[in-house]
Amino acid sequence: MFKLLIAEDVRIVRETLVRAIHWKALDIQLLGAVENGQEVLGWLDREKPDLLLTDIGMPKMNGLELIEIIKSRNPDIRCIILSGLNEFEHARQAIKLQVLDYVLKPIDPDAIEKVLANAVEVLRKEREERLALNIAEKAAKESLPNLTETMLHMEWSGNLKKKKLVEQAIQYMKEGYMRKELSLSDVANAVGLSEKYLNLLVKEVTGATMNHAIIRLRMEEAARLLKDPAIKIYEVCDRIGYTDQDHFRESFKKQYGATPSEYRNKFL
Repeated sequence: MFKLLIAEDVRIVRETLVRAIHWKALDIQLLGAVENGQEVLGWLDREKPDLLLTDIGMPKMNGLELIEIIKSRNPDIRCIILSGLNEFEHARQAIKLQVLDYVLKPIDPDAIEKVLANAVEVLRKEREERLALNIAEKAAKESLPNLTETMLHMEWSGNLKKKKLVEQAIQYMKEGYMRKELSLSDVANAVGLSEKYLNLLVKEVTGATMNHAIIRLRMEEAARLLKDPAIKIYEVCDRIGYTDQDHFRESFKKQYGATPSEYRNKFL
């Protein structure tokens, strides 16, 4: 079964979703239904959902901000937006965050079940592809003879090519991390690779996902700017491509163990 978590601040909507959807028939295990993004992040410390069904308009942290944080932690979690905010800007941001689907309120259980059924089918195919790939890799390793000097040289050349591609991607991020709309697809297009393959390469070479790398670049620049007392904190937030100061504060504290204000006070 596939695990799903709901984030919805309106109690009656949350309870309706829990009761009205035939979760078992969809091959979905409902982990829980919480009322804000902070609770979702708490769940991630102990569970790994396959799917997140989230409202956009929630207090403390909206759905798009929540999805951005989740993607930085675990890009494999697929997200579906549930919202009454039928606005192009939200839909555009959702596409950049690689949201799987977008459902408008008022909620229609039948419509939501169709979206969830499609999501499960996507996840099932991805799971089958990963399994097939693992089996193929295992079979290849078992059938390979001892590596010759030539094969070792080929492997080293391949590693150099991977490293070069990752360096190009990181350079592109360094030049554009301050853009609010910078996304994984932008970087992938810049180096001529698919998003999935580029993310795998970056993680293989650096140990971090693309989203983590972008966040780290932004936080490092924020730390540099915060040492200048003439620059207001909201200006720092804007310069590094963040639209929400609370989100910026949380990301910065996660990186440096202190809020932007606390970090700045160390240098005054």
